Formats: sequence, structure tokens, C-alpha cells
Amino acid sequence: MIQFEHIQNILKESNIDGWLLIDFRGSNSIAWDLLSIPSNTHCSRRWAVLIPKEGKVKKLVHAIEPFTLGHIQAQEIIYAGYDQWQLELKAFVKECPNIAIEYSPLCAIPTASKVDAGTVELLRSFGANIQSSADLLQQISAVWTSEQIEENVSYTAPILGKIMHETMDRIRESILKYGHADEFTIQQFVLQRFKDNKLFTYSAPIIARDRNAASPHYAPDEKNSRTIQKDTTVLIDMWAKPAHGHGTYSDITWMCHTGNNPSELHKEIFSVIADARDAGISLIEKRLSTGIPIAGYEVDDAVRNHIIHKGFGEYFVHRTGHSITTETHGAGANMDNFETHDMRLLIPKTSFSIEPGIYINNQIGMRTEIDIVILEDGKPIITGLNPQKNLELLF
Repeated sequence: MIQFEHIQNILKESNIDGWLLIDFRGSNSIAWDLLSIPSNTHCSRRWAVLIPKEGKVKKLVHAIEPFTLGHIQAQEIIYAGYDQWQLELKAFVKECPNIAIEYSPLCAIPTASKVDAGTVELLRSFGANIQSSADLLQQISAVWTSEQIEENVSYTAPILGKIMHETMDRIRESILKYGHADEFTIQQFVLQRFKDNKLFTYSAPIIARDRNAASPHYAPDEKNSRTIQKDTTVLIDMWAKPAHGHGTYSDITWMCHTGNNPSELHKEIFSVIADARDAGISLIEKRLSTGIPIAGYEVDDAVRNHIIHKGFGEYFVHRTGHSITTETHGAGANMDNFETHDMRLLIPKTSFSIEPGIYINNQIGMRTEIDIVILEDGKPIITGLNPQKNLELLF
């Protein structure tokens, strides 16, 4: 059920007159998700839904497709031509001049920018003071329930940590027995352990040795897999949520070495990313404990600046972290001032990763990843395993 009353309460708190959800042929995926529109819905004409901070919700639908929003309980307005479409939108703006849409100034947050420039121009011509809906979206779609927090902290994250150590044990056992392990075989072991523990993942985990780990999104498959031998550095990245479907993801990355004496360069790189990760954690804890708001881009700056200071800045080629919800990449604030400029604040009952990495010349790849949940009282906690301090040595 669409929680219009909840959305209206958030609008009041945000001092925004209304939220205008507007779409043409599936152009606004955020609007479709918020309004629970089935993906197979026939939709060839423009439609809009106005959620005012007070009063009736209104839906504007085309005369030949009123069924598109038939499941939404709202005052229905029918239009046919372009002129009438403009008149009705103008009336919406008159009712809610300070209005939020899926727009991001300068497209700083592309995932929150779904409304085309022409529509923005049209609404402004009617006198609209356009606000980004990014913060509203975070409050609607990225905030966890108390039950989700409890399940993630007490079950999902600890189980994922247990499977991480089991995975490293399996690599060690395979090398002792056969002289090597195999990326794909180890990946399948992880998936089986997910199944055994009633966990679900939308895609298989990353098991990547040396050169493969230098590609941040590499993942083995049956036809593309390399052997893991002695004295090899391995990246293990896994993410999962409860199989019942209502829970939230845990997402962690650890590094191990299948020997007892990794190179000085490998040890140095891991030390740099671990210290950078901890710089981000420290800033979050300090700011939230003193009641000073902190935005996603500030966390990225703290982590990235440490890596830059150590001389590896050019090799850290992705954001520091992402929002986590019932999806691995959620609708909340990302720890990002690199790929985007995420000015959204970190708010209670949300979660995100911190995962700096260094990837050098398709030869070396190292990443460390932890998850943070901000509790209802504003306290940030690290879920599951304690942050990895050194390369895990398997022999």
C-alpha cells in the first residue's frame, strides 16, 4: 500500500509544498517504484501524481490510458491534448509552488535525476521553485525498520562474517589437498553456504586472485576462472540478505594471502586502504556523536584524501561507499564526492558501505569493505566482523 500520509508528513517536516511524480513511457523509475506500478503496465502517454503536504493526492492521466494509475486512490484528472496537460500542471504548481521532483542540481546525483530538462523548464515557466526529491527519497526508501536493523545486526551480518572465514578456510584446505584452489569453485561454495543459511543474493560473489582483483567488478564464472595457488593474494567480496525477501543486505570485502610472507607492496597497499577506511569511520563517529550533521561527500573526502596523501590517489577509481537497503545499492546517501557529489546527510536507521580500493595497472587490486548502520538514536555501528586490520595470512 502506498503510504501517502507518511510522505505528506515528511513533506511538512521538509517545508516542501508537494512532491510531483511525473513520467513518460517509464522515464521515471523512481516514480514507478514509489507508486508500485507493475513493470508490465501499458504506458504510452504522460502521467503525473501530485502529493501535496496537505489535502488530496491528485493523479493526472491521459483519456485513453486512465488505467495506468488505476490502483492509486487519488482524485483523478483526465487530460487529452498537450495544451490541457500544461494547464493541469500549471494548476499543480499554483497549488504547490515549492515543489519536489526527480531532479538533481547540475546532475550531481544522476540516480535522483529522472525528469527531463524540458519539463523542468515548463514547470519553472509556471513559477515553480523546484527542489530535488533526493532527500525525500532517502527518507521514504532508504530508512530501515527496527526489525530490519535487529535482523541485520544479530543475524545477517554475523552469518556473512562467518561465511567469509569459512571461505578462507576452504581456500586453504583446497591448496593443502590439491595444490591449488579455483575461483569459480570457491564462489560456488559461498553460494551453497548462503543457501544453507537461508540467505539470498541477486548475483554471485567476487572471488578474484591477483590480476583479476585489479578489475573492481570482476567475477568468475564457469568459463572464466583462474586457479589460486600458494603465495597468491585473493579478494573476496560477498553480499547477501535473508531469503524471506524483507530483510536488508550485508556487504563485505576481505583480502587474504595464500602464504605467510606477502610482498612489501601488498602490505603497504592494504595498510593504506585500511587506514583510509578507518579515517572515514572516525569522522562519522566524531560528527554524529557531537550532533554535527555529515554528508556522504564528506566521508568520501576523508577516505580519499588519506589515499592521495599516501601517493595512491590515481588508483582509487570509484566512490568510497554506497547506500544499502533491501537492495545492495539503495536509494540513500552514497559516500561519494568522486563519481557524483552526494550532499545528502547520513540519517538514523540507514546503512552504507565504506570500501576504499587501490587498483594498479591491471596487476594488483585490493579493497576493504565494512558496513555501517546508524541506529535510531543516531549512533553509528559497524555490523558483523570488526574491520580487517591486516592481510589475512592462510599459512
